[in-house]
Amino acid sequence: MAFPFPTVEVREGLARLLVPDLPRRRGPGVRGRLPFYNPTTAVNRDVSAAALARWPTPLREVLDGLAGTGAWGIRMALEAAAGGLVFNDGLASSGDLVRANLERNRVDGEVLTSGLNGLLASREFDFVDIDPFGPPTPFLEAFFRTARTPSGVGITATDVAPLAGTYPEACVRRYGARPLRCPQGHEIGLRILLGHAERMARGHGRSLRPLVAFSAEHFLRVNALVVPAGPDDPKPPVGHVVRTADGAFEPVPAARNDALGPLWLGHLVDASFAKRLMPTDATSPAGVRLLARLADEAEMPAFFTSTAELAARLRTSPPKFDRYLEALRGAGFRATRTHFDPLGVKTDAPHADAVRVFRSVVEA
Repeated sequence: MAFPFPTVEVREGLARLLVPDLPRRRGPGVRGRLPFYNPTTAVNRDVSAAALARWPTPLREVLDGLAGTGAWGIRMALEAAAGGLVFNDGLASSGDLVRANLERNRVDGEVLTSGLNGLLASREFDFVDIDPFGPPTPFLEAFFRTARTPSGVGITATDVAPLAGTYPEACVRRYGARPLRCPQGHEIGLRILLGHAERMARGHGRSLRPLVAFSAEHFLRVNALVVPAGPDDPKPPVGHVVRTADGAFEPVPAARNDALGPLWLGHLVDASFAKRLMPTDATSPAGVRLLARLADEAEMPAFFTSTAELAARLRTSPPKFDRYLEALRGAGFRATRTHFDPLGVKTDAPHADAVRVFRSVVEA
């Protein structure tokens, strides 16, 4: 099939894909009139493919709602055995490219070129993937209004700058939540995204159970179960926090002017689910590392401690990372690295104890 734009073949996971032959750079990419493909989001698909391969509910009807080149939907079929695949994208040229890629990979699928909200209003699926260029917020209302229960949803946000506090007004406008630019900004942003989705789901009698939510490259990603929300269900872990002068996070009422959120305060990763996630030969090295890190930190409390920030406050250089981890564990606390920051520690130590142990390591 000939296309009105140059193409090149790439390999991603088990898929062989034709994609537009364009100059590429790291980062979120640039919106254009061609089917969208960004190789830096391959790690998103790596981890999400591992999650779908162990998904706890059937995947008989699956929607790749904003398919682009079809990369993700094809990987769902090849690496997670998802069935009843529907690929949708508003661009007619995207539909043609998806069909070509389905043929190249010997995958069956229905290809549509329609508005996602209209499609969500007319059909139900076992798993819906919402991976737009920019914020996912324009599509969440339509999804949760008709979402099958139980089912699954994958939500990607590439508007990380607002969510992480660089443009707080945009975050308030899109997500109804106040972020903060700080070392923990990406974790706050991910928790705002998940909290917003949970509030939206509750408005339609549904609730989310995150199985694996994470931050990587220039995006935030949530993979979650959608279940019915009953009147007697426990209150969801959505609330507000403040960041104190010494860098600690404390829960506060929403009425406080300096409150961050609302945001998700529960676990981002289901620990028992994470232990079942296995990389394959199709998983990139970055995906393998991310899966291992997510499993390690699954049971840790919200918010990490930045050793770079602790060192700056003490006007010293950070000690060797493993020495700090060992010191925290030696003091009786759990501690592990975090995927959010190479110099971040997830620990159940109260902040004052984390600072005290850090000081003891620096001064030793």
